[in-house]
Amino acid sequence: MSSDIEHAKEDNRSQEQPETDAEAQSVEQETADAETTDHSTEPETDTDDTAPFSVTHETPNSPLQEESDVHSSIIAPSAIEKTPGAIRAGNRWLQTQWIGEFADAPADGLLEALYSTGETRKTDISMHLDPRDTQSTLDSLENQLEDLEAEFEYLSEKHRASARGIQKDLEDHRELYDVLRNTSMRAFDVSMYLTTGATERENLETDAVRKAARRAPANLTPVTPRWAQTDSLISASPIGVDKLDESLDAKTPMLAGAVGAMFPFVSGSFAEPGVEYGTYALNESPLILDRFNRETGYCTMVIGQLGAGKSFSTKLQLLRRAMYDPETLIVMLDPMEGFAGVNEALGGERITVGGRRGFNPLELQSTPQHVLDRVPDLDPWSEQISWVLTFCDTFFTHVANNPLGERKQTLRRAVQEAYERQGIERDPKTHHHESPTIRDVIAVLEDMLDDPVAFGYPTASEQESVRKDAQSLLTDLRPSFRPDGDLANLAQPTEFDLDSKVLYLDLHQEEGARGRTETSLMMSVLFNAVYERAKQTDKRVVFVIDEAHYLMNDATSLEFLEMAVRHSRHYDLSLHFITQTGGEFTLTPQAQTISNLCSMTLIHRVNEEAEKLAEWFGLSEREVNWVRTAKAGNDEDGFSEALLGIDEEGWFPLRVRASGFEKRMLGSSPDS
Repeated sequence: MSSDIEHAKEDNRSQEQPETDAEAQSVEQETADAETTDHSTEPETDTDDTAPFSVTHETPNSPLQEESDVHSSIIAPSAIEKTPGAIRAGNRWLQTQWIGEFADAPADGLLEALYSTGETRKTDISMHLDPRDTQSTLDSLENQLEDLEAEFEYLSEKHRASARGIQKDLEDHRELYDVLRNTSMRAFDVSMYLTTGATERENLETDAVRKAARRAPANLTPVTPRWAQTDSLISASPIGVDKLDESLDAKTPMLAGAVGAMFPFVSGSFAEPGVEYGTYALNESPLILDRFNRETGYCTMVIGQLGAGKSFSTKLQLLRRAMYDPETLIVMLDPMEGFAGVNEALGGERITVGGRRGFNPLELQSTPQHVLDRVPDLDPWSEQISWVLTFCDTFFTHVANNPLGERKQTLRRAVQEAYERQGIERDPKTHHHESPTIRDVIAVLEDMLDDPVAFGYPTASEQESVRKDAQSLLTDLRPSFRPDGDLANLAQPTEFDLDSKVLYLDLHQEEGARGRTETSLMMSVLFNAVYERAKQTDKRVVFVIDEAHYLMNDATSLEFLEMAVRHSRHYDLSLHFITQTGGEFTLTPQAQTISNLCSMTLIHRVNEEAEKLAEWFGLSEREVNWVRTAKAGNDEDGFSEALLGIDEEGWFPLRVRASGFEKRMLGSSPDS
């Protein structure tokens, strides 16, 4: 576009020595046939006392200023100090570099790396576009093609290896010629400048900017000669004048399609009907999504060190989910009492686990027919037997301190018999019957001890082995599950349901009274109870498991947990795991599978090694650096930073903020 623009007049004084202009440079009007686009991550404002450009304000008694003076006060810095390689404009030091070579096929987010780390976020991008006359460009290309063809023929006859390079240039020029000749595509001369600013010269991160640009890939070159920084200031300013091109020949021919491919310099955000998870850290646009709109499942994993903001981000998502879709059922399993506030804010029901309230680990709920029709290979019976044996394995290993070992087959036979006595078999149509309890299993073991023949053990050796197993199993089970035993409530029917839209399962007292091992066991039981109830509702369920390491560290429960994650989508169940380290999801193949099955992963700041993060989650160096330097939540900043991975969409650097209303509702700060 052509426009009359005022720009800073070039200082004609000698550039042999640095000097300071105490007054603003004068400006003159000049026609500039150039197109320019300027992108800044730190927009300067009139009230910013660190801004290089000052604004002159009129006093009531001052005469009206000339238009050129007003323009000068807005565009020109109040003072300029020129030195080799850098320039001070106002209170800031600036250094400009230019892109001398672009990638053959620039991709979206070409220069996103400049905005993804703390060292390079204070970088302005200025781009000048001059349209080229198509016919004159074709004429020039024809001459270049003739020269390249002749050179290629000569080098080929001489069997020179350099002929291959000429061949590549020839192919590129032919392609460019064909596109311009046979389509409506136009060509442009493009120049691009990157200006880095800092209040102190030694803080100019130009090396980091150069490295980031080369990874784009783009060949970033310091402005030469070293005294050309005044021209660079004008070229990188929003006045539409490319002063550097006059001395550097900084233009690169480029088709309009390639120019368009570079926009946006920073990748676009992600938005669909749903809940705001935060703002995209590179351009502050909201990132909005619906966890139940993912093609690969609905489960989420949240990781972050203590105080990084992982719990707060989850609470915020739950609050927004409740406002977005009031019909979604929200269940929170919490051993540390961290979610009491959000439960109160949402008017949820609080269930304190422990004491007399019954939770039956053998409970089996009917699977809806529409789920069975949609997933014909689903086998709820086998899943349930697997879960019960997982629960028992955990109990015998960590509570009774006597691992099952070879007794497992005898216990399996007793568990199956307990279900059969209730009329429950493999056929899903029988699963509506009342489920047995651990005491029913104990009763079966007592019968096996008295009469093993009735259970299909005809030989003396088999009978002796079964009696031995039954007696040993009874010795371990009876003390804990008798009416006055420590786990008596796990031998009763489950006494809660998903009647409330918000349900808070408080394990805080349980964790303090029983310790880590039995808390892990209780979390497994509660997980299964919620999982079974999620089958029965036709509503969507978000199930948050805080301190998920209690489950992840129990190798015996991982097989069932993996199965539950795989099948959760069939029941519109979104499992939401919160833990402090990503390493917990790499301890075993099952834990790694659980991590891979989560369609969304939110990583707050962690202490883990960069190489491990990259390996575990497939992160690039830029993404690892974001996680390692992410801000933990605090009241002063008002936000926390994280990296959000969305299956089939990629990774998004994120800032999580809450409105004043949301903070009051949650009653907690971003570092929780």
